[in-house]
Amino acid sequence: MTGSCLCGAIIYRLDGAPLDFVLCHCGRCRKTTGSAFAANLIARPEDVVWLSGDPDMVMRWDLPTASSFATAICRNCGTPIPHTTRNGRLTIIPAGTLDDDPGIRPRRQIFTASQAGWCVDLEDVPIET
Repeated sequence: MTGSCLCGAIIYRLDGAPLDFVLCHCGRCRKTTGSAFAANLIARPEDVVWLSGDPDMVMRWDLPTASSFATAICRNCGTPIPHTTRNGRLTIIPAGTLDDDPGIRPRRQIFTASQAGWCVDLEDVPIET
């Protein structure tokens, strides 16, 4: 399965099955995504293969006040892109960057006590075509 940023400068491939698929409602994830939650796949670092994109195209930011929170974006278009955790054990893959269906659906929601008050059950929101 492959993924990419909006401008196409960064392309990656995920070899192997994701370890997990989570929806995180914490305030940090809401801020970095600008959405109600972050939809992230969790993978082994060795399963993520970079197909294109100069390392200088990646801008990583580690939240200094947190032991493990980080984010990475394409410098050109600002798309969140996969990044490895500080301890190097896991890679966080923003699900929205996938070009293919991962074959799994979110397995858990985390930090739901921080859920945005406007986050609603999508079945209650009308669909426009």
